[in-house]
Amino acid sequence: MRSITKATLRTLGGLAAAAALVAGGAGVASAATVSPAAHTGASWVGQGCSYRALEKWDLNGHNKVEAVYQGTTYTYSVTFRQYGSCLTGTLTDSYYPTTGPIYGTVKGNRVTFTFRYPSGSIQGTRTFSGYINRWGGVSGNWWETGTEQGTGSFTLARHAASACYWWEWWYHNSGCPVYPR
Repeated sequence: MRSITKATLRTLGGLAAAAALVAGGAGVASAATVSPAAHTGASWVGQGCSYRALEKWDLNGHNKVEAVYQGTTYTYSVTFRQYGSCLTGTLTDSYYPTTGPIYGTVKGNRVTFTFRYPSGSIQGTRTFSGYINRWGGVSGNWWETGTEQGTGSFTLARHAASACYWWEWWYHNSGCPVYPR
């Protein structure tokens, strides 16, 4: 009996897989039209969230973070993109000025997200952690890791939306799928 090397098996397996892709319409010709879903990115690695989680609240869309620091309210533009319990998006600090990504979670009535300021800033990483009340109002506290060591309270200008109607929420066992609009 003739011996087959591992390299030969890999080559034959690769050719069979390529043939299956071409036959199935997912070959090289259609590769330009196929793009991975955004929620499969590595941005949520280590964030403790699941894009398949069923949630009660939907934070998707444009909003404003109103943060209170030493008695003064500062307003930041934020755009949330939520997949299940995973929260991403962008935050714009016009006072610094800078714009960058946010990462966080929405779990039950709790929301947490972080924004990292550029290297060398006195803010460091700013974390917002809050509670969503029964009407969708979001409020909580924020703190920084930088040399400024700022801390204060915050609210979101626009309320969180219900992820689904109460009967859907009950049917899905306390939550519904949430995807960006």
